[in-house]
Amino acid sequence: MFSLNDYKKLTEPESVALIGVTRRTGKGSNNPLEVLLEWGYQGKVYPVNLKGGSILGHRAYTSVQDIPEVPDLAVICAPRDAVPGLFTQCAERGIKLVVITAQGFFDGDERGKLMQKDILSTAACWGVRILGPNTLGVVNNFNHFCASFMRFINTVSATGILCQSGVFTVGASQIYNGIGLLIDTGNTTDIDCADLLRYLARDPRLKVINIHMESLKDGQKFMQAARDATALRPVVIYKTGASPTGSVAASSHTGSLSGDDKIFDTAFKQCSLFRAKDIEEINDLNKIFSTFHGINGKNVGVVSISGGAAIIAVDACTRYGLEVAQLSKPTMDLLREMIPEWAHYGNPIDMWPAGMFHGYHHAYRRILEAVIADPLVDSVICITSSFLDEEGDFLDTTEIIREVARNNPEKPIVAWTYGARFQDYAQKFEQENNVVYYYSIDRAARALSALYKYHHVIKKKDNQPVSLPINSGQILVNKLLAGTVKGNLELTRVFEILESYGIPVARWGKAENINEAVLLAEKIGYPVSIKVSSPQIIHKSDVGGVRLNIDSTEQLKENYQDMIRDIKSQHSDVKIDGVVIQEYLSGGTELLLGGKKDPQFGPVLAFGAGGIFTEVLKDVSLGIPPLSSEELKNMIEKTKVGKILAGVRGTPKVNIDVLVEILTYLSQLMLANPSISEIDINPLLAYTERVVALDARIILA
Repeated sequence: MFSLNDYKKLTEPESVALIGVTRRTGKGSNNPLEVLLEWGYQGKVYPVNLKGGSILGHRAYTSVQDIPEVPDLAVICAPRDAVPGLFTQCAERGIKLVVITAQGFFDGDERGKLMQKDILSTAACWGVRILGPNTLGVVNNFNHFCASFMRFINTVSATGILCQSGVFTVGASQIYNGIGLLIDTGNTTDIDCADLLRYLARDPRLKVINIHMESLKDGQKFMQAARDATALRPVVIYKTGASPTGSVAASSHTGSLSGDDKIFDTAFKQCSLFRAKDIEEINDLNKIFSTFHGINGKNVGVVSISGGAAIIAVDACTRYGLEVAQLSKPTMDLLREMIPEWAHYGNPIDMWPAGMFHGYHHAYRRILEAVIADPLVDSVICITSSFLDEEGDFLDTTEIIREVARNNPEKPIVAWTYGARFQDYAQKFEQENNVVYYYSIDRAARALSALYKYHHVIKKKDNQPVSLPINSGQILVNKLLAGTVKGNLELTRVFEILESYGIPVARWGKAENINEAVLLAEKIGYPVSIKVSSPQIIHKSDVGGVRLNIDSTEQLKENYQDMIRDIKSQHSDVKIDGVVIQEYLSGGTELLLGGKKDPQFGPVLAFGAGGIFTEVLKDVSLGIPPLSSEELKNMIEKTKVGKILAGVRGTPKVNIDVLVEILTYLSQLMLANPSISEIDINPLLAYTERVVALDARIILA
């Protein structure tokens, strides 16, 4: 368990040992002692170098054992091959927290992997926690601590950052708009994102938390920490390795699997994380969350120098789920007074005609003050120009906008300008940290939408995972799975397992020969279907192993004989242990219900359009159980087939509550049986009040 005391010693150590620190100083030396002193660190520093002597005015100890006290933190900054020995010295000295900066362990060759295993073994023996390897360590701007051996431009902000690559440390000013507290977990051999996230989220100095993720080892542990964090702070996540090629690169970089991106995306949404699609969105979200404490609603006022730009803003607001505010009567009266009769007035506001009649600065100030004071307006997008030189720019309203923002801190103001000097204007706008400048109107609207979503959707959401009861059918499932090691379960056992858990299956029975098939069909009642029963055949329709809508004994015998003969002629090595006779049902909506065991997150549910075209349609939503009834309904509603189930063009509605109940049973089945690697119920046939499985398969790992 990574404790609060561990966290404080890692991020705010009172004493630090720099083990293997170089004696070189100056440009290109990569000397962590030099960086730490430049940062202004006030704690005790113990450099360790085999040659001893003095480094930058500090005594250098020749061995860890010579340090006069056990430091809170040790940073091993030596070459890879020296690390295992130095780590053992740290453990023997009683140091409980160690940062390893070197790379080339699990992310390297076989020798590196063996060295990392040795380090982990030593850590387990002595109770040492490890950050890294392959990390730039910790940056804490609140207490002037930096464990990085690299210098970089440091901008201070109220931003917490957890990352897995040094680029996000040295590039933090550009990527995150600055650092409050940053921890680079590197290869995450030991201390991981979930260990740290719960503490970062409770730091009152931080307004927004960021995660850069390449890979993940324990998805459930991460989801629990993420749910906890998002209830306290907005959390922005940037997942790299999303593409198939990127996934391979991420695996190589961190030494662990990066996983299926669709499942990661599902997990992030369930935990209410803001997933940034690029570096620009990371920066945009950090600026909005770091600047504004909240937003009253989604109604936006647009004050623009240009009518065309105002229309762009309206489109952007609509695109991101915001609404263009209806202005109150006092605001409309002011616009009527300021804007000539021939010009349109309302929201969005093209104030150029008012500027021509009353003076640009005077008009902009009066209109903006009226809009920001309007009780029907929750935020404002300001649009002006930035194309004249400094001496002749009579259109420069940055000071007016900043002053209005200063006097109205409860309502966010974001700005965009068009013109060659936009970068100069960006700096002017953000001098007082009360206006956020964006490089496009779309980015401004997207950021405002995120601010609204966090304060009015995420913070009000119950993010705690549900607890599913134990299903009474588990006793029978244990018997049915006993003795089966791996592979496809025989179809009749699959049906029995589903039924034992409350998942209905269309009436069925197994026949080992043609006579038994006839008797079963008469008992079930025509029409029936015939399905081959063989653990070696996964997709029965692909080998001609399904015959449908058989309505007489003669047809049954003919189809039985033809099906067995055709399969044997094409697949002579397949063992057929009989057929399943099942009632034939028509109509309804064909659905897919599935579950698959993911290496990072465990069981993952799938719901979508079923039938023979499932792979073509790809109309599927995912969910990571346990899930609440509301979350399961959302899974259904996300899909196109979910809209069909709700009733379209006069078609009858399906009872969604029944589907939710079946999904709950499937969740229970997957969670209670880790030996099941995959379940596929396809098709699940849905009628107005009845939902039944027609076919299914279960694969054991």
